[in-house]
Amino acid sequence: MVELADIGFESFEEGFTDPKGASGELKAWIRSDRYDENALRKLLSLRDPHAAITYEAEEIADRNWNAEWESSFQPVEVEGQVRIRADFHASRPGFAHELIITPRMAFGTGHHATTRMMVQAMLALDWKGKHVCDLGCGTGVLAILAERLSARAVLAIDNDPGAVGNALHNCGLNGCSVVRVEKGDATALAGLRFDAILANIERNVLLEAMPLMSAALNPGGALFLSGFVPGDRHMLAQRAKECGLELAERLHEGEWALLGCRKP
Repeated sequence: MVELADIGFESFEEGFTDPKGASGELKAWIRSDRYDENALRKLLSLRDPHAAITYEAEEIADRNWNAEWESSFQPVEVEGQVRIRADFHASRPGFAHELIITPRMAFGTGHHATTRMMVQAMLALDWKGKHVCDLGCGTGVLAILAERLSARAVLAIDNDPGAVGNALHNCGLNGCSVVRVEKGDATALAGLRFDAILANIERNVLLEAMPLMSAALNPGGALFLSGFVPGDRHMLAQRAKECGLELAERLHEGEWALLGCRKP
């Protein structure tokens, strides 16, 4: 998986077909415009004479993730404080914050461990009056929560037009007034300053964007990173230190991890 991540693959799913684990299958996903079969063929693991490895590539068409999600979606509860539900679920008292999310084609309903960890980390900080950026916002769930936690201004950024439209829709559902949603990537941070940046993306993008995120943080600002596996945390931590950040929170859930940093 490490070699695949190095050439741009973003998500992985392992499944063994042999009860003894002697043979198995790994599914890996990459954006079509980043797929390079020549780079894939050069991987050391494929050239290992002691291993018999074959692979197949398939381009997956866009699917109506919203319809699939609606058929099985149940509300998500985090720390007994935040409840994330769809608009067709009934409201439930007892939560400090109840968010309404319709994902459409975007990522981030609270069901994924990375989103839950980001919410958990956010609940431990004081957000009152803060200027916040949700980089790679997906559905906008973290940006919406930042406003609910009394942030003064929130900029939600995603490079996918579908995610931008979805985040705008969800901001409307939740009556947001301080969240601004824009299409873009980490380069949009240039010249801007934030008290906190939320980046639930994937390892390679986080590594590349680290200098920009660090430069955009005010002194004392918080940076929350997720979207990577625990084995890659040391790599993110080293990159953060090189960019002048201090390490803070370390969380993990299953195969996913979160790293919190602070700017001195």
